Amino acid sequence: MAIVAKPREEITEEDVQFLRDNYTSTGGLLPNAYAGGAFYTPTHVARFIVEALRGLSSGSFPPDARFLEPSAGSGVFIEHMPEDAEITALELDETSAKVASLIYPHANVIQGDALPHVQRDYYDYVIGNPPYGVNLDIAAEDLPDTFETLRVTKGRAKGKSEVAFIELAIKAVKPGGYIAFVLPLGLNYANYAEKVRQLLYKTCWHVATIGLPAETFALTGTTITTQILIVRKAPPGTPMVEPATKRWFSYFRRGGHDITQFDAKFLRGQTPAYFAKVTDIGYDKDGKRTDKWGDGLTQLDELVDDFTDTLVRENLYPHIPSWRDVKDVSAFMFSHGNDSCDGYRDASNTYPDGPYRWNELTLGAGEEIDGVSTFDFTWTDHIVDDYYEGLTQHTKEAA
Repeated sequence: MAIVAKPREEITEEDVQFLRDNYTSTGGLLPNAYAGGAFYTPTHVARFIVEALRGLSSGSFPPDARFLEPSAGSGVFIEHMPEDAEITALELDETSAKVASLIYPHANVIQGDALPHVQRDYYDYVIGNPPYGVNLDIAAEDLPDTFETLRVTKGRAKGKSEVAFIELAIKAVKPGGYIAFVLPLGLNYANYAEKVRQLLYKTCWHVATIGLPAETFALTGTTITTQILIVRKAPPGTPMVEPATKRWFSYFRRGGHDITQFDAKFLRGQTPAYFAKVTDIGYDKDGKRTDKWGDGLTQLDELVDDFTDTLVRENLYPHIPSWRDVKDVSAFMFSHGNDSCDGYRDASNTYPDGPYRWNELTLGAGEEIDGVSTFDFTWTDHIVDDYYEGLTQHTKEAA
């Protein structure tokens, strides 16, 4: 705190190195690294998210990639982003923002509230761990546009922090861009999150959901259970289409279900939803290391390879997905059923040592739609490419 209190011109290289060594591992400066709903992210979780996005980007980020971190803390996500990228980091806390700007001078660190941020359809990647459960109360006139997840009363926009940050990410990322957030499990089923689940369902392709154990944030003073959600923003006008596979079956219960009874539709291009469950984050609730090989790697590192592959099991069978228990297809991006769904049970048998991973059926188990296999993970790439080629052609014709 003495270093942070210094005028910038008096802060030495040794001071900056001290900050880097002591604060980037949990990303926070305050006791237990907790403040106002923000549980600062362990560095290996942040690293996994960036590496997963790198894998989804054909193994390397474009040299002009644009990143947004709307709740940056002292910069644990920035630590793993490429230095040649355009990085915008928003942070409400003045101290954390100053630390981030000192440690990562190549990033544009902006101290202030994230929600008034004006960039729309701009960033390639929006990454972060937004504050959870904070009751927002902001002047509606300070917002650049309407937020569906906030209610406006007497000129004040109010709502829960995590849903508003997800909507901000959807607004800020460009079509074809990725969003990767660490989120609470309440998003799966809570009434307050219904609007944001619908918004995700109608605007984004689901890429992956990775469940994290309660010990993930033990080093920051809490045992909250969280998940990583990765989605990709679909171009405007992408239609919702009916699944090619109409019938689900189960290895664990009798009978099956007709998907049409749920009026299930998905954005064209949606491949089977990828889920994973990390059973060991690398340390226990007391912070004692649990990596069995002693190399510092965790189950998250084991999952990285999945994101350079197809994210679709070739032996996927049309088992009953967990969202059918809540009877709302908009919840398909999240796992339900208290770890008792077909996919989870199958995965726990297939990968008993963890991490568990499985797919849940969306548009089909390999059947074709418009001549494209529903196992083809490049489907979304073609849709995005066609969208931008259309924009280029329209611009040429207008000129």
